[in-house]
Amino acid sequence: MAMGNATGAIGGDFTALCINPAGLGLYRSHEFTFSLGPQYHNCLSDYYGSSEYASRFRVTLPNMGLVGGGQVSNFNPLRYLMFAVGMTRTNDFNYHQTATGLNPNSSMVDSYLQTVNGIDQLFNPSSDPGTYFSENHPYDLNPAWETYLIDRYTDSLGNIYFDSPVPPGNVWQTDNVTSKGRTEEWTIAAAANYYDKLFIGASLGLTHMKRISTRTYQETPNDPNGSFYDWRLEQELGDTAWGVNFKTGLIYYPTSWLRVGAAWHTRTIYVIGEQWSTDYQTTLKGSHSQRETHRYLSPVLYQNYEFHTPHTFIGSLAFILGQRGMISADVEYMDYGSSWFSFDGVDIRGVLKPTYNLRLGTEWRLRQYYLRGGLAYYGSPYGFGEKYGSLKKLGLGFGYAVSQETSWDFAYELTQSTTGFTPYQVYDDGQNIVEDAVRHQWRNKVVVTLKIKIKE
Repeated sequence: MAMGNATGAIGGDFTALCINPAGLGLYRSHEFTFSLGPQYHNCLSDYYGSSEYASRFRVTLPNMGLVGGGQVSNFNPLRYLMFAVGMTRTNDFNYHQTATGLNPNSSMVDSYLQTVNGIDQLFNPSSDPGTYFSENHPYDLNPAWETYLIDRYTDSLGNIYFDSPVPPGNVWQTDNVTSKGRTEEWTIAAAANYYDKLFIGASLGLTHMKRISTRTYQETPNDPNGSFYDWRLEQELGDTAWGVNFKTGLIYYPTSWLRVGAAWHTRTIYVIGEQWSTDYQTTLKGSHSQRETHRYLSPVLYQNYEFHTPHTFIGSLAFILGQRGMISADVEYMDYGSSWFSFDGVDIRGVLKPTYNLRLGTEWRLRQYYLRGGLAYYGSPYGFGEKYGSLKKLGLGFGYAVSQETSWDFAYELTQSTTGFTPYQVYDDGQNIVEDAVRHQWRNKVVVTLKIKIKE
């Protein structure tokens, strides 16, 4: 973290195995490592000229691992064989986001009405829209129908149409998302050291993902004199996934001052179990001008599917400046468009594109102290030059060798990103007229790591 994760040509650290497993070959002894630290996520959202701030605090377990193995020979080409097993947290879903704004042009209900108007079956006066909605749209149109957000009317000519008591615009909208969860990878790795110049490694990664996300969306009128007071929906999404991947790589020392690394990560093949439900509640003016509250809780949807991440290719360099320090760099290529869903009709390549990730790091030694710094840029999965989706990271840290067997490492990482999220879509002349909720996010993360070398 402190070096921006630019460790593809360095090795000798357990978390570097997630980037290049050949780094395991640089170990010369058994080692146990354990990390713990807090993180603080901040989000500033802009929506129709209004800004909202939200934050979330968590304490996480980023890493723990055990390295074993030993020397094979002093004279033969194969010098060391090393093995490792452990866990590294590879993604974090703990955040809180909220956006509020006065939308002058539309309501989310307008998106429902556009969907309804596109269904020919509903224009038959003898049709039963309630049955159709419950069978074909149980998580959006049917809750809206059951809570009177949309209703069927008849005009003076006897034509049936659908409308809503919610005005088409001039409504306050609040979109609040709370998420918790993580992705972690359990790694089993092996690496070989040849001539103390060539290091080759491979690892099997068993990944586990768990996420629970709750979205609460609410609309209230800017003008409270109509028949509509407010309506709210709550969506809850839960995902649990298991996956597997394979990584291989090498590190080579052409000279004493240069290290060259290369790594390849296969796709991670996930099998995901998901559950989804929605809860709608509306407050309308009923008969005798009394407030009437209507609520509908959808059935829970359970579904399973596969998701395959893209292959990853990494090239790395490290410049060793004697016993004083080093500078390292990684370049990573990923084609997000090559990701794959098991759902028919999902066109990822039409949305996601290839990108590059760049990482730079440095470390300087002063007696038993180590000073570290790093920068990283992760390109947008939507393509080069896109303003949403990229990540920028700043890392700082230091290490302290208490003895030859024990050392402490401290790292701070600041991650910044900007994303755009459209709460819903309403089209006019083929163009979505709903503005993005622009989210500026910062994550401050501190990690403390204890490393203990174990004598054979």
